[in-house]
Amino acid sequence: MRRLRLPAALATLAALAALAVLAGCATVAPTRAEVPLLRLPPASLGRTLSLQQQITVQFPSPQGEQTRDMIAMLEADAAHTRLAAVAGGQVLARIDWDGRDLRVTRAPWAPRELMPERILSDLQLSLWPVEAIQAALPDGWHVDATPAMRVLRYGDEVVAEVRYPDATTTLFTQRRDGYRLTIRTLQEEGKTP
Repeated sequence: MRRLRLPAALATLAALAALAVLAGCATVAPTRAEVPLLRLPPASLGRTLSLQQQITVQFPSPQGEQTRDMIAMLEADAAHTRLAAVAGGQVLARIDWDGRDLRVTRAPWAPRELMPERILSDLQLSLWPVEAIQAALPDGWHVDATPAMRVLRYGDEVVAEVRYPDATTTLFTQRRDGYRLTIRTLQEEGKTP
């Protein structure tokens, strides 16, 4: 697999999603079950991916709701899932998951709240087969799915929603932590926009 070169998208996504998760953790009641982090083997995706995406992240902050736009690249095959994040023309973080080890490379200036584990989990909830996700969830958690939507639940609580309004758009809402992602695929390997 070739080395990733990313436009300035996933980095900001990673940082913002991580900050949103961190902010949300302070408000989660201790009696709630922690949102599970998916660690699905790359091969369980059942296909290869090479995507360039535009991502809009909306998240709460002490200054009010914030919005950031970025471009991201994703590559996945049976052996690895790779993400790279670039902000301001510089690499913020690289993530490489081989099904056993999650390797993360961070820039010294990357926010310490950056949670690559959550980014990988959100990605897998959005893209991996529902059967693989359900098999990996702990007791009490389940995924409801239709071709246009996925809903992650803990009992009756809706924790996250993933909607697919068209073939190139994914809308991800993490209700507990309060962040939203609008992901538009700009280019898929072998296809033009």
